[in-house]
Amino acid sequence: MTCARTDVLLTFCSRPMSTLASATVGALLLCFAPLLWAASPDIRIEGGSDRLRDNVRSFITITDEPCDTPLWRLRARLRELSRQVQSAAQALGYYHLSSEHELSRGEDCWALTLTLEPGEPVRLAQVEVVIKGEGENDGAFQSIRNQPGLRVGDILDHGRYESLKSRFGVLASARGYFEGRFERSRVVVDKDANTADLELIYHTGPRYQFGELRLEHDILDASFIERYYTFQSSEPYDTEPMLELKSRLNASDYFRSVRVNPLLQELDGQTVPVSIELEGRKRHGYSIGAGYATDTGPRLLLGYENRYVNNRGHAFNADIKVSEVGTNVEAAYSIPMSRPANELVRLYTGYQNEKTDNTLSAINTVGASYTRSEEDSDWLQTYSLNYEREYYEVGGQPEQRSDLLIPAFSLSRTRSDGNNYPLSGWSFLGRISGSPSSLGSDTSFVQLYARVKGIYGIGPGRLLLRAEGGITEVAEFNDLPVSQRFFAGGDASVRGYDYKSIGPVELSEDDNEPVVVGGNHLLTTSVEYDYRIMNNWAIAAFVDQGNAFNNSDFDFKRSVGLGVRWISPIGPVRVDFARALDDHEGWRLHLSMGPDL
Repeated sequence: MTCARTDVLLTFCSRPMSTLASATVGALLLCFAPLLWAASPDIRIEGGSDRLRDNVRSFITITDEPCDTPLWRLRARLRELSRQVQSAAQALGYYHLSSEHELSRGEDCWALTLTLEPGEPVRLAQVEVVIKGEGENDGAFQSIRNQPGLRVGDILDHGRYESLKSRFGVLASARGYFEGRFERSRVVVDKDANTADLELIYHTGPRYQFGELRLEHDILDASFIERYYTFQSSEPYDTEPMLELKSRLNASDYFRSVRVNPLLQELDGQTVPVSIELEGRKRHGYSIGAGYATDTGPRLLLGYENRYVNNRGHAFNADIKVSEVGTNVEAAYSIPMSRPANELVRLYTGYQNEKTDNTLSAINTVGASYTRSEEDSDWLQTYSLNYEREYYEVGGQPEQRSDLLIPAFSLSRTRSDGNNYPLSGWSFLGRISGSPSSLGSDTSFVQLYARVKGIYGIGPGRLLLRAEGGITEVAEFNDLPVSQRFFAGGDASVRGYDYKSIGPVELSEDDNEPVVVGGNHLLTTSVEYDYRIMNNWAIAAFVDQGNAFNNSDFDFKRSVGLGVRWISPIGPVRVDFARALDDHEGWRLHLSMGPDL
């Protein structure tokens, strides 16, 4: 007698081997391959999908038997085979699977061929997910309810069903519903109709709140650290603001160790105490570094920083950079504002000199900047005001002096997949600056500058795009100091040409030779494709073009090249060979390093 409907409650799941177990077995097989090669049963599973065959293989226990297993024992294990195959198939929604097996024995070992006929799978006819309790109107739970990952018409998959159930538990723990439970969770299968009804009713219970925030620290004032807080006592419990707080404190550069932990073992009513343990970094830090780039030649970096001048988080740093083309000395005093993770004021002074084949510049700078970002945005806004006194020479002309008061605003953002060798991402920097003579500057100008980079995964490699442009409006170009002029050429510009060797040309007063004097406009682009050939090595091909120019007098300088990339722990190290196409420059070697974005 056959019933018209069969209701079955099942919680089958596949039994995949863990990652650690797989690695261990793989290592043992490699070590003992000579011994095991001739002593492995041949078990073949045919029919059905790859996933079904894999699940069946993980369920059947006869695979554990070695080659010398007696025939009587193998036959005994075969009596379990049908039940195991059915369990594996039903876990994936195949309730009408039939199977045949053939056992044979050779001189060295035994073999098994298992043939599967899956039949029609059971499909979901009804999916009902109900949320009760305080979390009924919580957007996170509503998202699961509206998109459970199981839809009417899908093949019944008990593994996905169990995953859906686990999502409730994970979310409840993360959102503070510590008393959440299933009032009902079941799958009702009608084998005759090949349908199944899924029903989940979850009661979240009450949502707990943050309780006492227990701060343990040793270097900064508590009121200052509290400005970093992303949550307060009595707010609804959520793990995300705790993770954000940990990220902010780690990024502050004050602490060597940051621990933000809910004290779930100390639940008080419906509140969760939170422990915030901070271990400060050393107050004083020193750095020394050396490197080489074709733009600058050998270079040396010396640095000092006082990470916390006082208990309010003020900091001081000084850097000296020396290279073949120039020297840069800078000192800065940093003051965190009311939102220290998002607002910073810097007071700075510095000296910079640079000498190229065409120009000489020495600048003394005193300035201040205010940098901010919004809580929900990665865009960085910087407002600055600099006083610059510059002594400069161009093309053998007598030394000139320029005094400028320069207000500026810049906007920047970088997005990446976070890898040292990113496969996707982009960056943008835009700046507007000027110097009005009404504020005492020697010359008036307005300048716009922008740089954009992008990385896109295409095929087996990456496409890297770069564009840089600038526009300067000035009454008399000859009154514009060297530091405010645009030049092209070099490692980060148009490769194949020397550093700042491209731009408008004038005849030198000394020897009547052409000299690059810079332009008031700039446009450069680069298209590059690289391909990773080994873990830490990649090869690249690129096309660069661009120039600095005045007004509409624009002539692209082009170059092509090949390169090698070493993906070091601190970023890519680039070795490029580039050839200028529009001048008789020949091949030029470029060495550089730094992030791709």
